[in-house]
Amino acid sequence: MGGKNKKHKAPGAAAVRAAVSASRAKAAEAGAAAEAQTQKPVARPPAAAGPREPRVRPGPKIYSFNSANDSGGPANLDKSILKVVINNKLEQRIIGVINEHKKQNNGKGVISGRLTAKKLQDLYMALQAFSFKTKDIEDAMTNTLLHGGDLHSALDWLCLNLPDDALPEGFSQEFEEQQPKSRPKFQAPPVPATVSPPLQPKTRKQEEEPKVKPKKEEKNMEVNMKEWILRYAEQQNEEEKSENSKSLEEEEKFDPNERYLHLAAKLLDAKEQAAACKLEKNKQGQKEAQEKIRKFQREMETLEDHPVFNPAIKISPQQNERKRPPVATEGESALNLNLFEKSTAATEEEKEKKKAAQDVRNFDYTARSWTGKSPKQFLIDWVRKNLPKSPNPAFEKVPVGRYWKCRVRVIRSEDDVLVVCPTILTEDGMQAQHLGATLALYRLVKGQSVHQLLPPTYRAVWLEWSDAEKKKEELNKMETNKPRDLFIAKLLNKVKQQLQLQQQQEHSEDKRESSEDAEESWENLVSDEDFSALSLESEKAEDLEPVRNLFRKLQSTPKYQGLLKERQQLPVFKHRSAIVETLKRHRVVVVAGDTGSGKSTQVPHFLLEDLLLNEPGTRKCNIVCTQPRRISAVSLATRVCDELGCDSGPGGRNSVCGYQIRMESRASESTRLLYCTTGVLLRKLQEDGLLTSVSHVIVDEVHERSVQSDFLLVILKEILQKRSDLHLVLMSATVDSEKFSTYFTHCPILRISGRSYPVEVFHLEDIIEETGFVLEKDSEYCQKFLEEEEEITINVTSKGGEIKKYQEYIPVQTGAGASLSPFYQKYSSRTQHALLYMNPHKINLDLVLELLAYLDRSPQFRNMEGAVLIFLPGLAHIQQLYDLLSADRRFSSGRYKVIALHSILSTHDQASAFTLPPPGVRKIVLATNIAETGITIPDVVFVIDTGRTKENKFEGFMEYSVPEILRVPLEELCLHIMKCNLGSPEDFLSKALDPPQLQVISNAMNLLRKIGACELTEPKLTPLGQHLAALPVNVKIGKMLIFGAIFGCLDPVATLAAVMTEKSPFTTPIGRKDEADLAKSALATANSDHLTIYNAYLGWKKARQEGGPRSEVAYCRRNFLNRTSLLTLEDVKQELIRLVKAAGFSASTSNGWEGSKATQTLSFQEVALLKAVLAAGLSDSVGKILCTRSVDITEKLACMVETAQGKAQVHPSSVNRDLQTYGWLLYQEKVRYARVYLRETTLISPFPVLLFGGDIEVQHRERLLSVDGWIHFQAPVKIAVIFKQLRVLIDSVLRKKLENPKMSLENDKILQIITELIKTENN
Repeated sequence: MGGKNKKHKAPGAAAVRAAVSASRAKAAEAGAAAEAQTQKPVARPPAAAGPREPRVRPGPKIYSFNSANDSGGPANLDKSILKVVINNKLEQRIIGVINEHKKQNNGKGVISGRLTAKKLQDLYMALQAFSFKTKDIEDAMTNTLLHGGDLHSALDWLCLNLPDDALPEGFSQEFEEQQPKSRPKFQAPPVPATVSPPLQPKTRKQEEEPKVKPKKEEKNMEVNMKEWILRYAEQQNEEEKSENSKSLEEEEKFDPNERYLHLAAKLLDAKEQAAACKLEKNKQGQKEAQEKIRKFQREMETLEDHPVFNPAIKISPQQNERKRPPVATEGESALNLNLFEKSTAATEEEKEKKKAAQDVRNFDYTARSWTGKSPKQFLIDWVRKNLPKSPNPAFEKVPVGRYWKCRVRVIRSEDDVLVVCPTILTEDGMQAQHLGATLALYRLVKGQSVHQLLPPTYRAVWLEWSDAEKKKEELNKMETNKPRDLFIAKLLNKVKQQLQLQQQQEHSEDKRESSEDAEESWENLVSDEDFSALSLESEKAEDLEPVRNLFRKLQSTPKYQGLLKERQQLPVFKHRSAIVETLKRHRVVVVAGDTGSGKSTQVPHFLLEDLLLNEPGTRKCNIVCTQPRRISAVSLATRVCDELGCDSGPGGRNSVCGYQIRMESRASESTRLLYCTTGVLLRKLQEDGLLTSVSHVIVDEVHERSVQSDFLLVILKEILQKRSDLHLVLMSATVDSEKFSTYFTHCPILRISGRSYPVEVFHLEDIIEETGFVLEKDSEYCQKFLEEEEEITINVTSKGGEIKKYQEYIPVQTGAGASLSPFYQKYSSRTQHALLYMNPHKINLDLVLELLAYLDRSPQFRNMEGAVLIFLPGLAHIQQLYDLLSADRRFSSGRYKVIALHSILSTHDQASAFTLPPPGVRKIVLATNIAETGITIPDVVFVIDTGRTKENKFEGFMEYSVPEILRVPLEELCLHIMKCNLGSPEDFLSKALDPPQLQVISNAMNLLRKIGACELTEPKLTPLGQHLAALPVNVKIGKMLIFGAIFGCLDPVATLAAVMTEKSPFTTPIGRKDEADLAKSALATANSDHLTIYNAYLGWKKARQEGGPRSEVAYCRRNFLNRTSLLTLEDVKQELIRLVKAAGFSASTSNGWEGSKATQTLSFQEVALLKAVLAAGLSDSVGKILCTRSVDITEKLACMVETAQGKAQVHPSSVNRDLQTYGWLLYQEKVRYARVYLRETTLISPFPVLLFGGDIEVQHRERLLSVDGWIHFQAPVKIAVIFKQLRVLIDSVLRKKLENPKMSLENDKILQIITELIKTENN
């Protein structure tokens, strides 16, 4: 209806088919109810009840939805299909909020330009098929179609605006006690009364009989209604298939259906005029009337061929005029064929009879023209065959002057007697009997082609009656449909006017938008225009003289001169002129230099100096140098500021160098060299698609091939084609420099050698031997705590020969039983023992402490000044080692200065890593492997590498040399492409240095569509997608965080998100699996692994706050928790909260999640809310529990789950491993060992799935809601509409937040009512 291509069939036809199905069901129920009224219910087995005699069986009272389908619907037989119920008072409040929102946003829908009278008529009839009242249908169509609605919108409007008692069955959620009772008959669309042949005037006995329709006639009537609906549904399908795509402009100018109805009315008037003239014997008037009739009929025939003509209003062509055409008489009014009603005004009929002219005909036929039975004999034989218990028909000849007619009486049963008497007169009595028999047959064999077996003259009158009946039926139908057609014509007029108004408004808005300037915020989106629409004509040359004067002034300072000598010692300094001159001749240059060559600090410095001092005619000087990490951008900017002679640091008042990283900026008006992270420059591109204010872009560490740097290169390549004044420098290690050169049309490569220092390497066995380290058996670093298990299958044969299979999980033996190679025989047995039993999966921090202590007591290293750099995998290990060093007395004196270096720590704390400590003080720097290439710490002389690192991998089998864009999921990258309006991700990424496979991109886009971040039909972000693009995290986690923020539970949700990014803190020691499982079960809550981990986290925080380190360690040991993992969770959680706040979502302070209350036990309502937000993030990872009840209550059956991709088993480490109930599970990941397992699962209720899951589809007759086509719930239609509308409301909240990032959502009515709905489920 709304102009969009729907996957399902035409709504009109579909609705009628639904109505047909409903009518069939209700007809069966009505039969059962009727029988129940006459017979007492008898209890008997189901098999005994025949299909033709349904009986009502007594049993326990059952309470359910008030629906005709409850007793027989498949949904009620399947307990796994859960019912959805909303508290009545809350339902009314929700509907009020929905309607209030609709009123505030009225007129914002896009009206379809393809609406026609036929489509509106289809919609009208589809709603009629649902048994809605005419006034309600018209109100619904008026209130939805004028705002871009369709059939679904109209149904939604009716559900939300009509009281429950005005809704058809199955649409509302009234509860009642089910009792065997008859239900209201199905109300089909208005069916015009069918035309019947002339009835004989009632006898006195018949007139005295009460007007009660026989049961058979009532059933026939119902069948006729069904047949009419079926014919209409088939007709609708044929119409849809044959609908022609004629231009809309012609349709707007001319409506053939309205013209046809107008001509039909005129045709009837002309026929009445012709009949009147014939009675008056006015031949001239009769001739004129017949001419009009022919004229109208010709034009109507032309209209019937029109492509948008509605066949439903077609009038059947009249038969050829008979020699004696029928004239309206007393019998004719009955013949006008009210099959279901008889005339009640007998006196008026008598008057009409006297006035009417007689119709006399000759039905004689020769023996040659017909050799078959006569009509009279045919009737006698038919009665004998079909009514064997009835007497032969009685024929009573009635003289009318010198003519005859005959009354025929057929007794079908004691209560059912058919009496007919034709109004046509004959010339003899025998013809009258034959004619009466023909009319009796016409009445008895309705719908059968018996007339083919009659003589030609009687066959002709049979067809005459049939045509008259059809004509009357169509005229009645036209009369009935006149109000509908008039309403549709008026509504179509309004729709067209509204459409024109909407198009005018869009045109004026487009003009206004094109005149507005882009906003200045780096976080705002670029407007809808693409790169080609952006222009540089408005750019003016900036005045660089003040900056030049500042630069000259800085060059004269002692600080600048002092550091100049150090700079001149760097390998890159002798290439200074070559770099500058090459960049003047070429717009793109690759600088390939080894680590320590000084390229990251000096190349930007060279360019800045040349532009300000040697190029007086320069219009623009604005250099941006990107770094893959924040710590690199900060440290490099600080170093360059010192080299430039600036005392105020990066971004200071007299500084020309600054930096910008996420959530921190140090830049001023005089800044002309900006170090920033790659992500910051990408955000700048969202606002300024051509980087119009930038003169030079330097991409450093490009050889790392991160997703962001590869993405940036594609955009920069596009910009270089549109901007002739932009220069690009790619700085890389010697790896892959040729590849970058080829990508940028074989640009020149400048190679710079690095400085090398003599390095002495000591391996693990050397360190253990020299330090005297002893690996104790009870040490946590001994092979005791193992991370992996292996599944084994055990077959147990019982006494009876029955074989049972059991799955068990045993730890993987990674070290025990192995032997060392002969190479290690030269080391002591102590060293060999340590190498053999040391756990390779753990970083031995005790050994690191011993090594640091050894450096100060060894004569070889004791007097060697310089810093120690220790490489660790991540922040948790950095924090853990920092705590150990701080607590160890050997390192607590002033002799040591311990510095933690990590990107999430404050820049002030990290700055001390690059400064020289006082003499006699040893600096210990704890860092990740970024310190290998990303930063330079000048005084380092000792490097301790723990040998482990963190890395993003898609499958986990790729080597590091493979570009990250080929190793990781691409959802975040696709979001960014769409946010920057760079076209479809598939097309954009095909231009990358190493294009990903199309299937990988397609998978990413499918996930974005599933979670609601991307439109289904085009690569365009939804409001949710726009917000997710501002969060540099996995999209599932990002969605969780956004919903956690808007529903006021960011703190716990950030913890759950951190759990999903890191490994579980629960551990399983060798030989203590049962104890570990028992400890985990004690902490288990709400059938959720995620909330169980959160519960363990809350207990750990409480132990830390109340009992200190000892209590914390005891808690971890008692509950088999890894303290390092919990520390990581805490750090990641705080980082995620910072990211969400930076994206404009502030955490609510009034909900009790923050501070000391965060360590308390979760309430039922809080659990419901957290599960709902968890479902928002994992909406595409849902499975149906295949509940299997065991006879033995002590038997624990494995929990099996049906997912969208097939069956899987809940992992044995889950708290839901033996869960047996009807419901749905969220799962974090799916892994395959000997079988497919689901890890980290959570049992959820229907509300979260309906609010945050996939597309909702309503199956009206079955009273089912389906999500994503396979997740089913029992619910009335009104509930489905409420959830569909609540999704729209959530979308509107996110859109408002997008338009006004500073807007607070704490007291938003929509979010409050949704939160209340979630918390009250199952209460």
